[in-house]
Amino acid sequence: MGSPEHLDAAPVYDNPVVDNQVMEERNPTLDIIGLYAQVIVDTVRSLYDTAEEEPNVVYFGNMEATLPKRKYAMSASFARSPWLSGCLPQPPPISLVNKFSTWISRDNDSDLDSLWFEHKFPRMLRVNAVCVKQQFFGAHPLDHEVAVLALRRFNQLDVEAQAVSKYLLWREVLEPDFSTHALAGEKVAHIKAVQLQIAHAHHDITACQTFYTPVILDHGWAAYMWDMIRKEIHILDPLCAQPVGAEKRHATHQEAVSQIHEALFSCLNEFFARWHCTSDRWKRKSPKITREVFTRDESGMCMLHAIRHYDGEKMTWPLTKEKLS
Repeated sequence: MGSPEHLDAAPVYDNPVVDNQVMEERNPTLDIIGLYAQVIVDTVRSLYDTAEEEPNVVYFGNMEATLPKRKYAMSASFARSPWLSGCLPQPPPISLVNKFSTWISRDNDSDLDSLWFEHKFPRMLRVNAVCVKQQFFGAHPLDHEVAVLALRRFNQLDVEAQAVSKYLLWREVLEPDFSTHALAGEKVAHIKAVQLQIAHAHHDITACQTFYTPVILDHGWAAYMWDMIRKEIHILDPLCAQPVGAEKRHATHQEAVSQIHEALFSCLNEFFARWHCTSDRWKRKSPKITREVFTRDESGMCMLHAIRHYDGEKMTWPLTKEKLS
């Protein structure tokens, strides 16, 4: 206890366990990102909890204990950009679009209140037509499953537009499942739907120069792009022209990019041997993809527009209120 003149001093014990304990400072931004992603995961999972699961069909959040057999990244070069090769999908006939818009905009919810869309790869997707009407033609914000529906159709259009080889695509658009599971802190490489989309893709994923992933955060939707040649990450934020909350959004994007970047290369290195590049020394860019101020509820459609029309350097079709409508 020491000499008499130090009786009032607190005793000190030789306890290396206590001495080596370091209190980690919690990151409130990471906590918010993780909590919001977990809410999305629980909400989407609940949509399929009541349905009878079909055999041999993957559902949202299904885990796989084992990893797929590792493949070699064999591609010696990357696929060409569709803007350079002239293989962009053709727009639908305007007359057909106008007829469909007029029909679905009528008061016909009784005709739409049923399961219109069911798609089983890479995992089961079911979407009610009322949701499509409310989100594409109404004022409802884009939700997780309708975003998956749109991106799967985009992928089909990309494949159909390839004139030379449908096996080579310039961009790989990961479904929202990837970023949502990553931000929720789950082992993304063991998510069965992720394994099917990346390791068992129907095309040569090692030839993709760019990887896009949509991200839903508490302030709205955004999209991130990885350029495998330039080792650049582009943050495509539809709210980039909104001055209110800009600093908070920037901090949120930086943390989200770090988590998703780690998850992406975890999958690439687990599924492929000798991937083209490593995960370190990547630059981050935040291009201003619009000059107009959009709201949180509009950010979902803006995200879809950005993924379709961002060529890796600029928006090939301006993101404006008029163009979006």
